[in-house]
Amino acid sequence: MITISIEPADNGVIKFLFDDNVNGGGEEYTSRVVYEFEGKHARYNQAKFLTDLIIDLGINVGNEMDSNKLSIKSGWGSKYEPNESEIKTRIDQLEKELEALRSKIK
Repeated sequence: MITISIEPADNGVIKFLFDDNVNGGGEEYTSRVVYEFEGKHARYNQAKFLTDLIIDLGINVGNEMDSNKLSIKSGWGSKYEPNESEIKTRIDQLEKELEALRSKIK
């Protein structure tokens, strides 16, 4: 049986994964992963933690061929005021996405 335990840490969380029957062979396996939620890579680490947890739990989130695939993404808050450079970058990304969608209906 697989058991997942999550403990708070000063700057994130620690995820423990215990498997008492690896590959049906009766061997034990323990994994310990520290996810740091502060600093430069905080948002990336939060998304990685959630993604890893979904995989560990065996939750089916779909695949690239599904019309309804669950994705974990980050983005601007509704009250965030982006600067001009961020706006231009986002416009470029959206234009590329629109172009890709338009190419699928031709």
